[in-house]
Amino acid sequence: MKRRIALALAVVLSACSAHQASLTPALSPATGGADAAGAAPSIVLDARSSGPTVSADAYGASLDTWYDFVVPWVDPSLHQTGIHLVRFPGGSESDDYHWENGGTLCSPKYGYITKQSTFDHLMTQVARPARLDIAITLNYGSNRTCNGGGDPTEAAAWVAYAKQKHYNVPFWTVGNEEYGSWEYDLHPVPHDPHTYAAAVKTGYYPDVKAANPQARLGVIGDFAQPGASTWNKIVFREAGPFDFVEIHYYPEYNHDSDSFLLGAAIGTFAKDLTNLRAQMTAAGLSKTFPIYLGEFNNDAGNEGKQSVSIVNALYLGQMLGVLTTQGVPMVTWWLSYGSCDESGDYSKSLYGWQHFGSEGLFSDGLPDKYQGCADTPVIPGGTPFPTARVMALLSQYVPAGAAERNVAVAKSLGTTVRAYGYANGGGYVLAAYNNTLSTVTTAFRLTGAKATYDATLVTYGKAQYDLSKNNQWVGASTKHLGTIPVNNLPLVLPPYSLVLVVLI
Repeated sequence: MKRRIALALAVVLSACSAHQASLTPALSPATGGADAAGAAPSIVLDARSSGPTVSADAYGASLDTWYDFVVPWVDPSLHQTGIHLVRFPGGSESDDYHWENGGTLCSPKYGYITKQSTFDHLMTQVARPARLDIAITLNYGSNRTCNGGGDPTEAAAWVAYAKQKHYNVPFWTVGNEEYGSWEYDLHPVPHDPHTYAAAVKTGYYPDVKAANPQARLGVIGDFAQPGASTWNKIVFREAGPFDFVEIHYYPEYNHDSDSFLLGAAIGTFAKDLTNLRAQMTAAGLSKTFPIYLGEFNNDAGNEGKQSVSIVNALYLGQMLGVLTTQGVPMVTWWLSYGSCDESGDYSKSLYGWQHFGSEGLFSDGLPDKYQGCADTPVIPGGTPFPTARVMALLSQYVPAGAAERNVAVAKSLGTTVRAYGYANGGGYVLAAYNNTLSTVTTAFRLTGAKATYDATLVTYGKAQYDLSKNNQWVGASTKHLGTIPVNNLPLVLPPYSLVLVVLI
């Protein structure tokens, strides 16, 4: 849905990590065992359970044509955050974008192309050095002459070109949010599921597969709009064959709520994902048919201070936890670079210190008058915002190949605490989120495994984020605890925090 136009000017790459042991919460072996466990609600990670394996492409973000992505800090910041999947060319602009000759647009209303931000530059100067997977959104909305709907032969030529150049582009989706009236669509019957399904079945799929049989072609699914079930029922039944379903999710629009974002928004997403899977199964798709979350962020409209606060970072982390639990292999955050906003929600009811917002994981090099952000502090290009901090922690401690394990959180905690567990190598990782502004004391227990482990505690939360009030964008604190028993451990979760218990 997003179609922001932004130019980026910046100067240096900031460090992506900072360690402050003084900000680490307490975690020590319980001296009384049962007494300590009974004094606090429990978090139990069951090592004997089994779940989906984390995909490398679960860590991703959009990189779009309106940002000059060949500036020197892009590749290092993407690498340090663990990003493995990049989506291009960008949101609604995709249905207006023609890839040949460096890229052109039918209508400037839908986007902007910087001189350096070509497909070839993306592949040779960003993707290939960083060994990224690329997901392309193909133009469904317009043909080369901008007088009709998208042309499958233009899409197939792009796929063939990528193959001929030995570019790593495994994923291709037909169009952006074709169910929405906001999308650029020059078909005689726009935003129509039958028209879309026929175009996929008779044009895009056979043409793309002829250009490269290994290319995986996806369709866009309607996830949260009125009439979603109608669009999905028609497309899933009539468009086949196809290789995956792409969805987008933004729970807020212009007006934000911290309690909603960390509470009902995540719970609703999990339920809607289950419903989507049921719709897919009813259409004859397998229970493991791939789903791609191509866009998600907190707000589909103007971004306010929540977007760069600890709250949005905790939202990102818990969403990734839900996605792993439900076996979603491809995920791209909207977006990595190319966003700054001073016209969103800055209500005093929201937690945070900034008077600007950003959809990006990183600073573009602020202040930036070209994006309407002339009044921000000086934040060097590549500086990670809290969302990037959390993604970096998860990609480091829950890497590709880690396997989800069941975690039971005491019912008394409700959604104030969510936790996700993983097996990684011969050890385990607990990711626990405190969604409140109060300290929460819990008791952590690992069952079905060894009695003792070498433990490290990694914390990123309000205490670290609050330093940004003085324009200090620091990283997580880390504390090595040594070899300790893990049958009953008091685990103190600081306000608004992610706490990782790493056991090896």
